[in-house]
Amino acid sequence: MTLETIYKELEKLENDLEYYENRLEALKLLVYPRATQFDKIMVDGGKHIDNLFKYVELENKEQLEATIIYIKSKINDLNILKDKEIERLAKYGETTKAVVFLRERDFIIDNNGKKRHLYWQEIADKVYCSEKSARNWYKLAIEERKRH
Repeated sequence: MTLETIYKELEKLENDLEYYENRLEALKLLVYPRATQFDKIMVDGGKHIDNLFKYVELENKEQLEATIIYIKSKINDLNILKDKEIERLAKYGETTKAVVFLRERDFIIDNNGKKRHLYWQEIADKVYCSEKSARNWYKLAIEERKRH
């Protein structure tokens, strides 16, 4: 599996994870008890809660949680594969390609919970070179790309 396909698969899985987490949150809001709203209390009659509906929704909740756990494990496996592929590229002389992928495609979540690009020193540490070398290889790759 190439780095590009790994990144595409990771992006797809992260989108799927966000979708399923949103569905789970919506389901929790639908099923779990809420605070009493005294202005909407019906004195005479009203709706009975459909217990079968709640049971089906709780079953869906379990399925959603299992799907989320599966997606998270798959993301973790792909991140491990990505790191190994980058190490392999650096090991066999394709450092420029690894630097370009890390600079343009790899993100990290910082302390504030925001996605950001890797810093040059982080890229250099991953490909076992100096920060200056990583910058130069990236610059050369961009110039090569502009020529073609």
